[in-house]
Order: sequence, then C-alpha cells, then structure tokens
Amino acid sequence: MSEPAEPREEPTPGPERNRAQGGIPEVPEGSPQLGESAGDADEGAPPGPTPAFDFWNALYSRRSIRKFKPEPVPRELVSQVLHAGIWAPSSCNYQMWDFVAVDDAALNAQLAQLSTQMGNAPVNIVVAYGRDFSEEAWANIQSASAAIQNMSLAAQVLGLGTFWITQTGDREKVRELVGLPEDRLVVAVLALGWPKFAPRKGPKRRPLAQVSHWNHYAGRPIPSSPRPQDWASDLLAIYQRARVLNGLRHNKPRAWEVRALAEALESLVPRPGEGARWLDVLPCTGIVTERLARERPGYRFEILERTREVADFVAARTNPRARAHVLGAAEGPEQGAFAIVSCLFRLENCAQSEREELLASMARWVAPQGRVLIGFVNANSFHDFSEWLRSRRAGPRGVEYVLAPDPSIGPFQTLDPRALEALARENELVVEARYGCQAVPPREEIEFRARNFSARSKRIARAFGWCLEKLEWLPGLRSRRGRFQFLLLKRA
Repeated sequence: MSEPAEPREEPTPGPERNRAQGGIPEVPEGSPQLGESAGDADEGAPPGPTPAFDFWNALYSRRSIRKFKPEPVPRELVSQVLHAGIWAPSSCNYQMWDFVAVDDAALNAQLAQLSTQMGNAPVNIVVAYGRDFSEEAWANIQSASAAIQNMSLAAQVLGLGTFWITQTGDREKVRELVGLPEDRLVVAVLALGWPKFAPRKGPKRRPLAQVSHWNHYAGRPIPSSPRPQDWASDLLAIYQRARVLNGLRHNKPRAWEVRALAEALESLVPRPGEGARWLDVLPCTGIVTERLARERPGYRFEILERTREVADFVAARTNPRARAHVLGAAEGPEQGAFAIVSCLFRLENCAQSEREELLASMARWVAPQGRVLIGFVNANSFHDFSEWLRSRRAGPRGVEYVLAPDPSIGPFQTLDPRALEALARENELVVEARYGCQAVPPREEIEFRARNFSARSKRIARAFGWCLEKLEWLPGLRSRRGRFQFLLLKRA
C-alpha cells in the first residue's frame, strides 16, 4: 500500500468568502438580538468583549496545553469560556450540562490527588451532564463533549490555553469534591489557564484521503486488536509512522525499563573497537537507539525501519547521525557486515511469519564473529497477568493502552523464551549469554501505577512492593521469570 501524500502542517484557511470575519455574527432579521432576553435561558451577549478572530485561524491554531503559568485567570474570562460552552448543540436541546469552574488552589490540590493532570492549571472546569438524560448512543457524552470543544476554541481566541482531561481518576470523588449532586455524571475536566508555552506546530494529521469516504466505506481500517497476527505489515507501518511523527506520550521509557537495558548492556555487550558497525532493527521511536549510541559510543550505528520517514526520524536521534535503511527496500543492509545486530522489544509486534523472516535476515546481516542481541518481554513473567489486571480494574481502559504497552508500540504478544531460542537455532544462531531481570514489579513501578489510588490503597501497594522486592533474588527466578529477557546470540 503506497504512502499517502503528507498533509500540510499548517492548513490554509478556506476561501475568503467562506470565512467568518470574527466577532459576533449578525442575527437574522426578526430573531432576538444579542443582549436581549429571549425569555428562556441566557441567550444574551457574552459576559465581556469578544475579540474579532477568524474561525479557521482559531481551529487550526488551537493546541493542547500541558504546562500553564501560575497566574490566575480573571473570572470574567472564565465566564466567557463557559458562555461558549452553553452555545454547543445538545441532544434534544436538553442542555443538561453543568460546569463547575474550580479556581480555589486548595480544592484544585485535592483534585490533583485524584489525577495529576488536574494539578497543572489554575482553573479546572468540571464538566457534568444529567446522568439519566439522553443515555441512548451516549448522547449525553456527545452533548458534553460538544460544549468542551466550544470552550476550547473560545479559550484559544481569548489567548488562554486548555487541556481536555479524560483521566480524572475516581469520577464520583470528583463529583463529591465539587458538590455536584448524585444525578450528575462527570464527563471530563477542562484545564484552563495562561499557556507557559504553546507549540507553534500542531501534530501531523492523518491524511484526509485515508479517513474520508463517500457513501460507502472504502478503506482498510487500522485494527483494534492487540494480536500481531491480525495486522498486515503495511498497516502496522502506517500506525507506527503516525504515532512516531505525531509525538508519543504513552511510550517514554520508565526508570525501571531504562535500568533493565543498562544492566543488560553492561552484562552482555562489550565496549567496541573503533568503527564497529551496529544495526538496530525496527527501533520505531528511536528512544532506545539514542540510549544505545550514548552507552556504546564507539560503534557506528545504522537503523532499519518500516518507512523512510520513521527511519530518518530515528537516524537523526543519534550522534553522529545513523545511516538509515528501509525494510523491504531493494538496497538494504549488507549481509555479514555488522558486529552487532539488535532488535529490542519489537519482535512482540510481529506476526509469527514476519518474526521468523526477520530473525533469518538478522542472521544474514551479522558478521561471522558478530553477535545478535534480542530483548523481549517474557511470556512466563508477571507481565500478562498485570496487563489483564490493569484492563479489568487498575488502569485506563481502551485499545490504545493495549497497543502501547511499555516499551513497545502497536500489537503486542509476549514471547516464550524457549520458542525464540528454537527459532534462533533454526537460523544457526546459538545462545552465547542471557540476562533476565525484574521477576517481580519493582517498587518504583508499583508506586507509579498506584499514583492515582487513594491514600490507603497507596500504603497497601507500597507494602506489597516491599514484600515482593525480597523475592527478586531467589536463585534462578530472574532468569526464568524475569519480565525483561535479553539473549546474546552468535553464529553457530
């Protein structure tokens, strides 16, 4: 499947005749004028001046703001933002929304205990809707969401920034903290404040040709499945390209993952002779490749990726810049040319057939005296159980979290070490050394996963982590049950 043309980063507004010229639009003759009462809800003018602003400019320049200045936002401006919310469409025009603007620092600190995302802005607008109104087809959620979008655009026009928070922690506790009655459903929270800095460029958008259809669907959807066998390789390439080039927020390596890699390198990979070549296969984000280049500076790094754009992105992360190759291209990596060929936490993305083909290729690329370094998540570890537990109770839900298990991106299936070693032997690669670690969740990981728990639950989690830590050093446990496994292979 050919790659679609790259969309422009800063879309140009439509033709002049199609643009609103900013300010309050003219009201048709015979309709209630702005500032006049229509007899029902507040249909008057906004509570403050409305700066002239081109609609398309507001649409294309709005950004999600994650860091805000500590300065308070005048309530007059907050009211203007809220006023934009009430002009959103709602199911059956019921307008059963409520907006609680929290600008009290102490109350916001309590909200931040439920979700750290609510601790960044001077104002948190809790958006709620009547729990039993318009439940069919989630119309209540749709109505509240329309109001949030209106408020986000209004904030942009007023020079403010917003961040749409869906991970609010315990929604019922949010409701109780701000005094909403039980029949109100907390849908989301909109953080509001003065941007500390605003990104000039927005994330790249999926091309319109990929997502738009006329009359009948005519595309190939990105699978909503974590199973590698359900993904065609070209769809995986499209998905990973979009995730990498749009900026990743779920896949920054955590301290315990970085530590596992550092320990494995120290145990398995010697310091190089000057100029030895290292090929890193499917590095995707390039975060691990960048660290490899820092930890082993004597090697000349090259990378192999699924698309040219991702390959160039990763190559630019190393110093000096790595040479980039594209998987399946006519001119690929030279056979027998590399002192080390590595594939770290990417075989879990691959269907069995692609995994077999990839390992066979790595065996050809490595030099006769070279080594193949494989890092993977162990199917015999606690990982699968913890992911099941997270999906059931202890974490955010949605396929996006299944498709982004740390430290991978995309479909994911833990690997059986014995099956992987058997596949290596089929390609005349034998295990020279192995390293396993983290047979139990590290205390710092438990602390991180429990960051939005109640104080009591956090104490229980910390005690549990302390007890588990003592089991880590039982003889043979790390090599058999360690979550992170590394194999150093050599040509037979």
